[in-house]
Amino acid sequence: MDVAQELLNCYSTALNTLPAADIPGTICLRHGDGVAPLLGTQADECCSGLAWVRIKSVEPLRSESLPGCPSAERRVILEMGAVHCLPWGTVQTPPACEQWTDVALRADAYHGAMEAALCCLRGSLSRDDAEQIEAGMYEPVGPDANCVGGTMEVIVETSCGCGVTT
Repeated sequence: MDVAQELLNCYSTALNTLPAADIPGTICLRHGDGVAPLLGTQADECCSGLAWVRIKSVEPLRSESLPGCPSAERRVILEMGAVHCLPWGTVQTPPACEQWTDVALRADAYHGAMEAALCCLRGSLSRDDAEQIEAGMYEPVGPDANCVGGTMEVIVETSCGCGVTT
């Protein structure tokens, strides 16, 4: 979890450089096969903004010196994501183009924070902690329910039990 926590720290720092209105209200680690913003009678994670890091998968890498044998090396795929409310219109008219432009610009700012978090992670982990760190695909999310945003994968090759843990 150390790599995920370090990425979250970097992501949170990057998000907190955005204009105050764009900073998600919740920035945290999430667990599961996906992230669904939660809704309660007093709060709506989507409309207050939600950003997360989650472990998407961990897989063993094959040993180069002993073909067919797993090594202590692991490929950890992390996901950074952020969502916020989609624009609202009225009963008579849908959201205006200006509102959709604001949504697109906020999603782009979140993507920029993800890229900054990736650079931060590269600088914060030692070569012993992570053999390789690379960006995966960025993908838009939504509209789903009342949310829009995006996710980006980060692939880290690390050693299990030696230095950084997943």
